Amino acid sequence: MAFAKTNENMGEWKMEIQVIRDHLDIVKLQEKMNSIVFDYLDTSNNYTKAMRSLTPLYTQVTTFYKEYLGARAGELPKANTYWHLFIDCSAKLCYFLAASIFYASNELQKTPEKVESLLTIAAYSLPSIEQEENEEFLTAIFALYGDVVEDHEKVSALRDEVLAQQGEAKQCLQRFKLFVEKEIA
Repeated sequence: MAFAKTNENMGEWKMEIQVIRDHLDIVKLQEKMNSIVFDYLDTSNNYTKAMRSLTPLYTQVTTFYKEYLGARAGELPKANTYWHLFIDCSAKLCYFLAASIFYASNELQKTPEKVESLLTIAAYSLPSIEQEENEEFLTAIFALYGDVVEDHEKVSALRDEVLAQQGEAKQCLQRFKLFVEKEIA
């Protein structure tokens, strides 16, 4: 396990998720994300702390995926169990980061485009939307998206497109690929 001191001013230690045999350690990523969500979003509403803690995970996930695809000439991975878990965790990470940015920045005074972009990719890349947990998660994504864009037609359009995709893992991986390529120039 690698640790890196990432914020000299605050003296915080953040866990860097290891890459083992060309795969990001999804179990550790999920554990770290769940811990941050529980500590700073669910129990204390410390949105700024959540945002600061989730951002390095988000950066690592997006960078990992871009580099993984780059090493394979852009070819998508097979939609096996690992990649299903990866895209599921990535979608949820994007949602939690968007929520923490939204609530930390006083109703989007500074970062509306970033939050909208994160919520959009969270919706498009969430697999297995027919499963109860992810169906509820998708509902939460659309609700926050509605608060962000304040445009019912835009929310309906996103909902329709996402539901048409049906949470198929390969399409979710493709959407995340396009997002990552644009996000990390």
